[in-house]
Amino acid sequence: MLPEKLVLGAADYALFAATLVVSAGIGVYFQRTGKQADNDDFVLGGRDMSPFPVALSILATFMSALNLMGIPAEVYTYGTQLQFINVCFIVAPAFSTYFFLPVFFGDHFTSVYEYLERRFGKLTRRLLSAMFSVQMGLFTAVALYAPALALSAVTNLSLWMSIISIGVVCTFYCTLGGMRAVLWSDVFQACLMYLTLFVICIVGCIELGGISKVFEINYDGGRLVVPEFTTDISQQYTMYNILAQGMLLILSTYGGSQIALQRLMAVKDLKTSRLVTYLSIPLCVSFQLLCVFAGLIVYAYFRECDPLTGPESLIDSADQLMPFFFTNAMRNLPGLPGLCIAGIFSASLSTVSSAVNSLAAVTYEDFLGPLLPGAKNRPVMWTKILSLLYGGTCIALAFAMANMGSLIRTTLLLYGVFAGPNLAVFVLGMGSNLANQEGVVIGLIVSLALGFWLNFVVNVIPAPFLPVEAPCTSGNASLFANVTLGVDVWTANVTTLPPAVDVTAEENFPVAYMWFSTIGLLACLIVGYVCSIVINFVRGTTPDISDIYLSPMRTWFFKSKLGSNGNSKNSKNMDLQINHNHKDTTL
Repeated sequence: MLPEKLVLGAADYALFAATLVVSAGIGVYFQRTGKQADNDDFVLGGRDMSPFPVALSILATFMSALNLMGIPAEVYTYGTQLQFINVCFIVAPAFSTYFFLPVFFGDHFTSVYEYLERRFGKLTRRLLSAMFSVQMGLFTAVALYAPALALSAVTNLSLWMSIISIGVVCTFYCTLGGMRAVLWSDVFQACLMYLTLFVICIVGCIELGGISKVFEINYDGGRLVVPEFTTDISQQYTMYNILAQGMLLILSTYGGSQIALQRLMAVKDLKTSRLVTYLSIPLCVSFQLLCVFAGLIVYAYFRECDPLTGPESLIDSADQLMPFFFTNAMRNLPGLPGLCIAGIFSASLSTVSSAVNSLAAVTYEDFLGPLLPGAKNRPVMWTKILSLLYGGTCIALAFAMANMGSLIRTTLLLYGVFAGPNLAVFVLGMGSNLANQEGVVIGLIVSLALGFWLNFVVNVIPAPFLPVEAPCTSGNASLFANVTLGVDVWTANVTTLPPAVDVTAEENFPVAYMWFSTIGLLACLIVGYVCSIVINFVRGTTPDISDIYLSPMRTWFFKSKLGSNGNSKNSKNMDLQINHNHKDTTL
């Protein structure tokens, strides 16, 4: 019979508790010793943070528990093809440091959406800020709920205890210590995340007979997959849609996300911020590749008894495969399951705390401060109150998801709906002096409407999972009775899991979901730009935009290729000297 839930021991609980205590202790430390004279200190760490800790914070923030569990699940079900997105993790951040980042350093922004008011107007700023708040509020709840649900399925760890403890600790150190506490907690949690992956990979290789054996099994099982270079837009994964989706999501993160840019603005100057970006590239890529290798191990371990098809299996979702693996492989290794649980919850802690910190900063800077003049007298106090409120809201939403299963899928779809138009607005703002607020808002509305229709109305049949060697029937479920699975013998029978959505081929939408965000981006860019030109023509005037609000790459292009700066206003250009903290930094 299949194994029962793993009963955690004292060592496991001690490691989990230590993770929470250390994170909370960091918040207390910076409350007592950190400077919190103004909001720059509280939400940007005084703009004097060191590069490497900030780079680790970016890793910990964006490599959430959803990555830690989702990437191995993706490899198990569809192979390695989606992981070619790592190419974009090299190209997109580097590009953003020259296209987007200099503009944000040009005017000492605390909220990235403050730029949109300077460039377009208050309406654009409020719309994008509201989009971010909805997107990150819901996503944070998923990042809190999903790992707790997965771990409660395979261990005796209480779902509610996990959600409450993680949520309360996050809210505690965010509210007390501000950005410094969040950043240094991220450093601690990133180290735990790496340690967890190393332990999983080492134990897995020992169980399976070495690294070469892992690759051999996955090659024979068809998991080492390179996506096709095909123009078939109905195919779920192609090299083109993977790279397009990757560039869009990562550029939107590094070029138009409060969470990333709040960290990139927490250092002393543009040169240091670029260094942070370059340091974050190998960190993010190496982390994702370790997750991919963990996925290869999970497939090799379960190839003779696919737990997703087992009638008595503890799990019913591919996202639960990683916890199911280490609770089986490490069942007789006291403390190691607790370490892995601590690593998964560290990934959740870092994402939730960073989101709460950024949500509080955006809400104060974009809504509360401008609308409630009295709040400007005590900015740190109000930002702390907002941190407390957002932390409580995320915990409440996580509880709500237990009774609204579709809310998880809705939240992840919303993330894709918002990413395209969010990036498009910043590209229009920094890439064209012709774009105006009315045109951009029209493009934004059209793009959002199209995105909601594509993601929530049309029917898309997901591609079937790659075949597994044997379903987990009563005849081979006893394999789980031993910690070590055999690695030399497997059957020739294969089972392909059916699509999860009951949609006929005739009803299926002819465009793969991987193109949806790109379609949203293009819709906002094209409609926003064309409408801006039409509105400018009707008015008989073109916006007079200072080059400080346009990308230096655009200025360089017009200056070197076209013999002008592409703007009617003789203002600051690419040679602008930015005075940041009384230090000149040449762009």
